[in-house]
Amino acid sequence: MKIEVLYEDEYYIAVNKPAPMLTHPTQEDRKEKVNLLFAVRDQIDLKLYPIHRLDRQTSGVIIFAKIPKAVTLIKLIWNTDLVRKEYITLVKGVIDRGGKFEFPLKNENKKIQAAITNYNPIKVYKDASLVDVEIRTGRRHQIRRHFGRRMQHIIGDRRYGKKIHNNYYLEEYGLNRLFLHAHKLTFEHPYLLKKIVINAPLMDDLQLVLNKLDKSIL
Repeated sequence: MKIEVLYEDEYYIAVNKPAPMLTHPTQEDRKEKVNLLFAVRDQIDLKLYPIHRLDRQTSGVIIFAKIPKAVTLIKLIWNTDLVRKEYITLVKGVIDRGGKFEFPLKNENKKIQAAITNYNPIKVYKDASLVDVEIRTGRRHQIRRHFGRRMQHIIGDRRYGKKIHNNYYLEEYGLNRLFLHAHKLTFEHPYLLKKIVINAPLMDDLQLVLNKLDKSIL
């Protein structure tokens, strides 16, 4: 599989991660040989260094560094206002106005951490809403957990969602994974000293679901 390159310079490369590909090897998934980091490395024939990750079922913008120092520099600003991480998601129920989730979440060690998720509706369907989401913190499964706790889980979320709704979208719309896509990454480039905006087109499988939803409301 050829990975779509969205941005590249001498320090960084950003790609459009497909689902359900693993972002990079972890201790839990060390036996899995196929992952995005190695795929892009082999594609451009250059060793790469991970900066962040997306859940296996989440698609969209992932950026890797080409040199170790580039990881250190971007990590210094990663959780500041100099970096913006935006997603598109389809959630259960009607969301007709923007808002914010800011209730804390526990990490793997049960430690309570602050978590902020901003959201704005893009389009409302009969029983679901297409939403633009920006996370101001990077907690594990933050978007999924925030929406799930408000009973407006992400469609296709088998962990935090409802089986009956997920099965309906699988049978009627062919959605066999999480409808969550990291569509935009904006950051102040630590070397070029300018704002970089990277956009990731919606994956074909998610666009197909939206096309079918649009036809259903005509």
